[in-house]
Amino acid sequence: MQFHRSVLGSVAISALLFSGAGYAQEADEADDVVEVVTEAPAEDEARQEKIVVTGSLIARDEFASSSPIQVITAEVATLEGLVDTAALLQGSSLASGSTQLNNTFQNFVTNGGIGSQTIDLRGCGDTRTLVLIDGKRPGSSGTRGSIAALDLNVVPQSIIQRVEILKDGASTIYGSDAVCGVVNIITRDSVDSLELNGFISQPFESGGEQYSLSAAYGFDLGDFANFTFSAEYRLDEEMDVSQRDYLDCPRDYVRDPVSGRLIDRLNFSATATDPNRNCSSLYHNTAIDLFSEERLVPSPDGITVPTAFGGFIPGYRPRVGTGFTADGQPFYEDILDAPFLDNQDFFPKNENLSLFATADVDLGGIAWDTELLYSKRKTDVEGWRQFFPIVGSAINPAGNNPGFGYIADPTYSNSMFSLVQAVMPYPTTNNIEVDYYYASSSLSGGFAPGMLDGWSWKVDGSYSRGEGSYGGNEILASLSGDWNLDGVADTDGDGVPNTVGPPSINYLDPDILSGARVQDLVNAVGGYQTGNTVYEQTTFTAVLAGELFELPAGPLGVGLGAEYREFSIDDQPGVLTQSGDIWGSSTAGPTVGTNSVSELFAEVSVPLLKGAPLAEDVEFSASIRGFDYDIGGSDSIYKAGLNWQINPVLRARTSYGTSYRAPALFELFLDDQTGFLAQTSIDPCIDWGQSQNANIRANCAAAGIPDNYVGAAGSALVVTSGGGEDLRPETGDTFTVGIILTPTGADLNIAFDYYEIEIKDQITSLSGAQIVGGCYGTTTFPNDFCSLFDRAAADDPVAPFGLDNILAPTLNVDSQSQRGLDMEVRYTHEFNFGTMIFDGSVNWAFERYINVFGADFVSGIDNNDFNGTVGYPSIVGDASIRLDRGDWTYTWFTDFIGRQDDNRYYADNFNEPQDYFGLPGLYTSSTEAVFQHGASVRWQGDSLTLAFGINNIFDETPPQVSPDLVQISAGNTPLSATGYDLRGRRAFMSVSKTF
Repeated sequence: MQFHRSVLGSVAISALLFSGAGYAQEADEADDVVEVVTEAPAEDEARQEKIVVTGSLIARDEFASSSPIQVITAEVATLEGLVDTAALLQGSSLASGSTQLNNTFQNFVTNGGIGSQTIDLRGCGDTRTLVLIDGKRPGSSGTRGSIAALDLNVVPQSIIQRVEILKDGASTIYGSDAVCGVVNIITRDSVDSLELNGFISQPFESGGEQYSLSAAYGFDLGDFANFTFSAEYRLDEEMDVSQRDYLDCPRDYVRDPVSGRLIDRLNFSATATDPNRNCSSLYHNTAIDLFSEERLVPSPDGITVPTAFGGFIPGYRPRVGTGFTADGQPFYEDILDAPFLDNQDFFPKNENLSLFATADVDLGGIAWDTELLYSKRKTDVEGWRQFFPIVGSAINPAGNNPGFGYIADPTYSNSMFSLVQAVMPYPTTNNIEVDYYYASSSLSGGFAPGMLDGWSWKVDGSYSRGEGSYGGNEILASLSGDWNLDGVADTDGDGVPNTVGPPSINYLDPDILSGARVQDLVNAVGGYQTGNTVYEQTTFTAVLAGELFELPAGPLGVGLGAEYREFSIDDQPGVLTQSGDIWGSSTAGPTVGTNSVSELFAEVSVPLLKGAPLAEDVEFSASIRGFDYDIGGSDSIYKAGLNWQINPVLRARTSYGTSYRAPALFELFLDDQTGFLAQTSIDPCIDWGQSQNANIRANCAAAGIPDNYVGAAGSALVVTSGGGEDLRPETGDTFTVGIILTPTGADLNIAFDYYEIEIKDQITSLSGAQIVGGCYGTTTFPNDFCSLFDRAAADDPVAPFGLDNILAPTLNVDSQSQRGLDMEVRYTHEFNFGTMIFDGSVNWAFERYINVFGADFVSGIDNNDFNGTVGYPSIVGDASIRLDRGDWTYTWFTDFIGRQDDNRYYADNFNEPQDYFGLPGLYTSSTEAVFQHGASVRWQGDSLTLAFGINNIFDETPPQVSPDLVQISAGNTPLSATGYDLRGRRAFMSVSKTF
């Protein structure tokens, strides 16, 4: 891949998207995405009000922060048709340049479980972005054992006033997880009257509709107390993959290098209705004779042909793996698509109900603030999977038996016996319910006159509890009849033969293989189970802040604090998962554990100069935090910053700090979880004779593997587990430096912030590919990675040289680092026809490195800088132009996602023609830059507000790539590139009424 760093191109993009950068704004203003910057004061008094801003303990000038802070106000949701908190945050430029966990990953094991939505700033990982509600840390929730980050589903959008995003690390102020940024959700603190709000988003194509209803009410008891109550219901309707062309029917997407036409294999299967609908949705409706290695598929002409070993299925014949038409076009006969697959969910049905209440009470100079939040989420998913058991087949001496017949105890000594793998479709369902409870209460105040004048104190206590249940259907291993599990073999290595008997249904019935009798198959081998997860957190915090003494440039500010936090998880998977009686799915034991931390922290703000030439206002700030975890160790971190107002036009700021992230509970206590990976996705020794990696060539040869090895049948078992007390906290370093321009004579604000982030000893569970690659890719062979998996012998009857039992414990690996530039622009001008406001934001990532094994590891990857690869574009941005004219507001908004290319990440150069079934072909490994536009109109009356708009107004579809070149895809759409609009063009409307 070409690393897109063209200065000319970047300037052109900036000129097209932006005419400025970030801007200052009052907290109660409702505008678009902003950057908190310093405006030139009209007079000294203009900068006197002091508040506590995100990332600080000390009340200070609202815009005098040495750390860059971006603000997103709630009005963005109204003007851009965003229905939930996740959409509001994940669409920001700090997030859209990396893969965001949303509700499209239901077929994968993800943090928080199915339907969970989190925020990941800069691609560091959602466990390294801390989310706060009104400056306090709520606990996590979700399902299964891997829970860490806050699920944004629990925060109703209707309660949000604004969101402050701190762009650098803030572990000294907030503790663990605040490594790459902090998201502080500021809720509404008052409601003047009853409010009713309704929202609908309707795609122009069916599927993916979104609805929201909310209500809020508030009242005062004089000057003594203020109370608010709000409720929100949100419904996301399901959207099937078949309802969008770009999600349906994945193709190889390979082009002729000369003509540029697609040369994807044509679909000549018996069920094909159009040869050009050459999908690879779900491989099924086939049987594989493992002795002759022939695959039987439905005959296009209905003629029955036996295998070379003698078995047959009526109406089936040995397939043509890849054939060629007279003009050289490749084709296939496999069954890879079927109408019943159309109901597979891409967006699952999701319902959220949230209740929120606040109470602000004045207790004679002491403020008592309380927040209560309850949220309930239901997520239902429908999909399909493969079921491919191996069964025994008896064959008579003449080799002309009328089909494969099952025998209970086959042996290899019986020459009249074969092994057959039947591949058929199987439906999946997942049903998730999560209840979340959060309560926070604070007391704050000052001191009596003459006692610590100008000082304030605050004590907080909060508690959260997430209760999740997750149910789903499974294939029972005990009923599967899988020869790998039956009495002829000891497949689990415990010295005792397994006890699975023959199946109760004929898998080789054409109606079973095709899915026509799928309910009979479910009745024969299916089961349902439910697991439960509870995550609790209790936090107590105390802060004392004030001015210690006066310096020539102003008062020296000090903040002191202490915090205690205790958190626990209790995940009890379903009985089938715990017993292991499930076929082809993850198994897991309970994940149970508790951890706690005690912390002390302090911050100082030192004014250095004021009113001097080229130093109108210079302030130094520093903070420190010490922590002691019950599990995770003790240490301390620090941060220092400088904020320099050079003149009324120019301000500079910089900060440097260390950070840490303690191991999450699931990283410590996760019980063994099993999963399955295809051999071809993890084994570097497949066709190692063609490898350009000298280590892989030498080590695979030393292991006795043939240089043309094609890979074993079936999948490899991968066992993931927590790291326990051996895990160390991650540590990090963050450096930022920025300049802010506020030219006189124009209401224009421009901010540039350069950042560098390095995370050391990062905690991760290595993938199966990384573990096997660590064995064969190093200069030392064998090594410790080789002991983490098994490889079958050359004479294994089913999977010679096949990989299995890969152990993937959670551990500390090497490091990740990144650097880049943020730019924010705001320009406002009053014309005689109204007020025009332009906002723009861009993130330009220069480098993003992940060093898993250290500098001496030879990975077979050309470059471990994954910046610019699919899912991590080098440049992303957003912009809006808005006209306020009386009661009307007109808005045009644009999102930009830069070019992405996976080619440069791999040793093979996919920009050059590759072998495609004997033909030269160009795989599609890159995406072009995309602009997504929308427009809206809003009318505001005295008590009624109406808004209407269209998202993705030009119906821009996500770029299409070859699915084999990306880790996760739907159709030819890369799911790791979550910045694209996947619902398509849609109209939205909102109505708000006050009484």
